[in-house]
Amino acid sequence: MEQIGYSWPTFDQLTRYLIRLIDPGKILDIGAGGGKYGRMLRDVVPDCRFTALECDEATHPLLIDNGYDDIIAGLSDTLYDRPGDAYDTIILGDVIEHMRHSHGRDLLEFLNYRARYIIISTPECMPMSGTSYFESHNSVWRPDSFMWHDFWAHQQCGIMHFYLLRGHLDWNAKGLDFLVNSANASHLFNARASSETEAADEKSLQPVSLTLHDYRYMEKLDGDQYAVFRPI
Repeated sequence: MEQIGYSWPTFDQLTRYLIRLIDPGKILDIGAGGGKYGRMLRDVVPDCRFTALECDEATHPLLIDNGYDDIIAGLSDTLYDRPGDAYDTIILGDVIEHMRHSHGRDLLEFLNYRARYIIISTPECMPMSGTSYFESHNSVWRPDSFMWHDFWAHQQCGIMHFYLLRGHLDWNAKGLDFLVNSANASHLFNARASSETEAADEKSLQPVSLTLHDYRYMEKLDGDQYAVFRPI
């Protein structure tokens, strides 16, 4: 599978595996570019409806070719005009580092109420200046950037970070701890690689090993019982 756009293949196997477990009916791909995730995941969840958010209208024909059902033309702020939209999974692949940190944080809090799961891949400090603001890297997202969130998982592989955030939708969905334990027992590998060719080199491989971060608020009831006020 050739690489599309600038999204690194580091966590491609892990992403496919998690999407298969989550089994979403609707996916939103923010900053979809040329459509890497639609192309990569269409065979994993063939009945899923894929929506791309992409401001570069020149890429829209390619997005259609790569399996997207709907395209929202615009920047991420466009989503604030669609507060009733909800998705089973939202993907930000090599995107959030192009935003100001304050902008990305506000967006994630908004999305947290409109998703079962949010998947993020983003690089460690990687200076990149483009001809426009949104082509540049403008923020770094290390684990301490997510301490506002109460239930998430993380792994770093080389220069890349991977985050899986449990959103506030769907109490009946598969739990985050189940996804993390399943992924860690899957014998899959991440790749310290910036291209598909490098990812094929066994020397670049690192076992999947997600770390769960659980800061959920719980109200103590009788005995050893607790009430949790968000989906598990």
